[in-house]
Amino acid sequence: MEPVDDVFKALADPHRRQLLDRLNARNGQTLRELCTDLDMTRQAVSKHLAVLESALLVATVRRGREKFHYLNPAPLHEIADRWIHRYDRARVEALADLKHALEDHDVTTNDRPEFVYTTYIRTSPERLFAALTEPVFTQRYWQVELDTDWRPGSTMTWRQRGATISHPEQVVLECDPPRRLSYSWHTFTEEWAAAVGIDADERARIAAEPRSRVTFELEPDGPLVKLTVIHDGFARGSEVLEKIRGGWPKVVGAIKTLLETGDLDDGLTASAVSAAPVTAVYDALTTLDGLRAWWMPDVDGEPASRGGEVTFRFDDDHVTMRVDHLEPTLVVWTCTESTKFAEWIDTRLWWELRHREDAGTEIEFRQVGLLQECECYGECSRGWNHFVVSLAEFAAGSGGHPRGSDGWETARSAR
Repeated sequence: MEPVDDVFKALADPHRRQLLDRLNARNGQTLRELCTDLDMTRQAVSKHLAVLESALLVATVRRGREKFHYLNPAPLHEIADRWIHRYDRARVEALADLKHALEDHDVTTNDRPEFVYTTYIRTSPERLFAALTEPVFTQRYWQVELDTDWRPGSTMTWRQRGATISHPEQVVLECDPPRRLSYSWHTFTEEWAAAVGIDADERARIAAEPRSRVTFELEPDGPLVKLTVIHDGFARGSEVLEKIRGGWPKVVGAIKTLLETGDLDDGLTASAVSAAPVTAVYDALTTLDGLRAWWMPDVDGEPASRGGEVTFRFDDDHVTMRVDHLEPTLVVWTCTESTKFAEWIDTRLWWELRHREDAGTEIEFRQVGLLQECECYGECSRGWNHFVVSLAEFAAGSGGHPRGSDGWETARSAR
């Protein structure tokens, strides 16, 4: 049974819809508060809440002895993304309108979080934690880079749309990988406002508010990870709170898409299936002998060291890659120099390796930032289609077809 079945089953009961209506009217209620004036026993309400929580329509947060319940619109967003936009999303946008679904007009407990959002992502806790902290991930789904050593108390520098945002109170609060991460929200500087299109009056209002904080909780659940985003510390009537209510669902949705499919439509793609196991494909990407055998014969550097550089030379040109991410199923390079194609500079090359049931490997390649409007897109697309197959065949032991080889010359003649 798909998760969507649980959502529709949970919504089919009128009592459960009544509880969601109550959270829609005032979010973050305790069980005692939800039972007030209801023609249901406390036990019945508790059972209905368990069904809603199981379907992810309700998220909970504990503060001391209190358990607060929040209407969680994530499943409705996912249903809308999968089904509604195909037909007429505008007419049913209200189903997932966070502004109304998460409003909290009467917060009486200072320790009660104002915003809670929960979803499940098919990934590992380690990969999700990396996605929350490493620039190669955050720049791709959020267009934000967080520069810090991730030690509690350390300052954070935000980089967003060309703006650099620093402040002594912009700090890491907690970091317990891969379970929990918390930091204070960024500072609303004039440079940031200009970069994101906020006028001076609006910037002055939100800059006058107290600094908020965001917390990410990661809980493994078989092949999934439950991600809960808690953003709190807002003043009553906060304008910033209104903004993040619509922002976090988009960011979390992009994280989910990136980690589950990689399909953010942000660059050139190529793919191949190799009969080799993932370990063999990984070795071909992280050793000089491997790189020489399937891509460029003239190469030197440190492909197996994070932060290392690798330079490929061909004809009178060269291209240099910095190794930004290494794990057994993901390799990410950033192009730092390219004499033939200037458009390559600052693009990122993602090599996603997925295990197959037949012990082979699905290779998904994407050159992030190399878009169709780039002058070299057509030539590069044809080239990568060849080289990704070359990688797959070399890893499987049948020999690669690097630049200058007979296989390369045959493929180039066919183009």
